[in-house]
Amino acid sequence: MSEAGQAAQAAENEFTPINSVVELATYYDALSQPGVAVLTLVGAGEKDHPVVLVEQLEEDYLLFDLTAIRDVAPPLRRGGKFILSGFTPGGLVRTNPMSIREFTTVESRLLAYADWPTEIHVKQRRASFRASLRIGMNVGVHVRSKDNDKEELVELQGDLKDLSATGCLAEFFMQDGVSRVLPDIATEIELYFPNGTSFEVKAKVRHLKTDNDRQVLAVGFEFEDVSKPQEREIWGYVREIEREASRSAGNGDSRSESELFRVRDENDKKLSRRHGHTYATPMARKMARIAGYLDSQMVVMKQGQQVNSSQLSLHADRILDMLEDDRQETLFSVHCIHRESRWVKHGLAVAVRLADLLNAAKMPRDLRKAVVAAAMVHDLGKGTLPPEIWRATTLSTDVYEEMQSHVEAILEKLENVKWLAPVVRDNVIAQINERLDGSGYPNGLKDKQLGQLARAAAVVDAIDAIQRNRPDRPAMSPVAAAKSMQTRTDQFDEAWVKRYIAHFGPLPIGSLLRFEKGQFGWVVGLDAKKRVNRIRISPHKLAPDDKLGPPIEGAALAEFGRIRDVLVPES
Repeated sequence: MSEAGQAAQAAENEFTPINSVVELATYYDALSQPGVAVLTLVGAGEKDHPVVLVEQLEEDYLLFDLTAIRDVAPPLRRGGKFILSGFTPGGLVRTNPMSIREFTTVESRLLAYADWPTEIHVKQRRASFRASLRIGMNVGVHVRSKDNDKEELVELQGDLKDLSATGCLAEFFMQDGVSRVLPDIATEIELYFPNGTSFEVKAKVRHLKTDNDRQVLAVGFEFEDVSKPQEREIWGYVREIEREASRSAGNGDSRSESELFRVRDENDKKLSRRHGHTYATPMARKMARIAGYLDSQMVVMKQGQQVNSSQLSLHADRILDMLEDDRQETLFSVHCIHRESRWVKHGLAVAVRLADLLNAAKMPRDLRKAVVAAAMVHDLGKGTLPPEIWRATTLSTDVYEEMQSHVEAILEKLENVKWLAPVVRDNVIAQINERLDGSGYPNGLKDKQLGQLARAAAVVDAIDAIQRNRPDRPAMSPVAAAKSMQTRTDQFDEAWVKRYIAHFGPLPIGSLLRFEKGQFGWVVGLDAKKRVNRIRISPHKLAPDDKLGPPIEGAALAEFGRIRDVLVPES
């Protein structure tokens, strides 16, 4: 074959034949959009003519408006062939040669019917025709999975961005606790349209991308085990989305609104979920943004991606700025974060308290920033391990060794964070679980092998961990946690335990109190002598939320009587 023939053959091979009825109909819908379709008469030297594809009836006809190109009518009336082509969202479309079967005139418009083509060819075709939603087109995406922390079914709600026969792209708000649901190996998702139509299909996560400015995680799903009826249904949705997107673009398409997008209920909570969360305090809202970032990082880590270096630096600075702006409000804010993974909540609490403790020790900001960054992520590696490990009440030797691998897991994901000083990374991440008596992990270091930063981090880490529920033991109150640490001087540095208690006080900020008259109150302020001087009343024993009362301080505190109990918040 000549070079010219080989080139022609290669060009022809770039086209993929399409003969699925529903997929064909979707492409014809795309060709019907203004300015897309082109008619080319078969024969030497023929030029392209823009043509309007007015209507289609599946497996019957295509209806063209030739009013603006009447000069092509004579050869077509004589049986001449033509090719229909155009650039669509699914690629360059080209039909086989076809002919007009009937001409008609309606109100001076020249219309022509052609048999509905049962095959087309698509060049540069994507994996599938992908219909994108425009602003204002709301379709809910609901992902259901078992919560690894509580062994209960949880749902994550997001927004559909585009849809194809093989998968979809959805966006989820980072502050919704995405790591509790994503990414499972396989899951079930539901598409929910404005008119109440819903569609469920099995899917798996194929790719993830974080958008920290918009606080969203974009997730690409691939559909699995799709039946023929389901495939046809999906293609129907693709067509309707493409049709509605074109109609709402204001490009002259006068077709009526798609039935799928007729809003049945303006208050339907299954459609929109963005930025609807309320928080106990303005500082808690700021902390929630950082929690959302960390939660999304744990998700992308599961997919093998590295921790985002610049964002880690940015959020570490934000925590230090928050502490400088209002130390007590920042300390309280870590108690107000409850949607995210427990590893995220724990990491934030350790980061804030360790930074505050080191500030009192007059350590420079650059060092504290590195400490904050390391502390925030020190436990995220746990989220990459099998959830069964964290639900077990006892651990075999093999499972215990596997559990320890979470340290190496996060260290590997920090390789591109070049600004994080190795000495801080090693002390706060690699050695935070080591103990003075050598009983810790991963390397069984002891006594003089552990530096002061590692010793301080271990104390802060353990005191917070003791106040959180675990399968093998219930949570302790802050008072009980401090007393417990005072008896474990063989494992923890006694000097740092004393510094911690002296710095944060016997009833630290974030303690939940029950007063003599029965009210529940959160400690939100201490005086210079570490005595409670400001509280906020809560109607319940759950984590702080927007139902907290205004701050109460000074003489007004006496109205509630003596403190009767220090409680563990209900989860």
